[in-house]
Amino acid sequence: MLKKVVLAVGLTAIPSIALAQQQQCQLECTWVNGKGEKTKVTRSCHALNASDCTNLGRAETGGNKTCQGNITSNCVQDR
Repeated sequence: MLKKVVLAVGLTAIPSIALAQQQQCQLECTWVNGKGEKTKVTRSCHALNASDCTNLGRAETGGNKTCQGNITSNCVQDR
């Protein structure tokens, strides 16, 4: 009985691993001028997990640039 349970758990883990690999970190950065107006928004895609994605957004934020990292399965990259 235990072998059947382990086998069933192992098989259900494979699709979830494949799904996780399809998701990417989308980093979106916004620049704001001295008047508080948005002047530019950029988007880039990165192969990161959720924690690293959040940390990337924090690391890229500074000065007049604010960035946020979000996990998505439909990442949009600026050209």
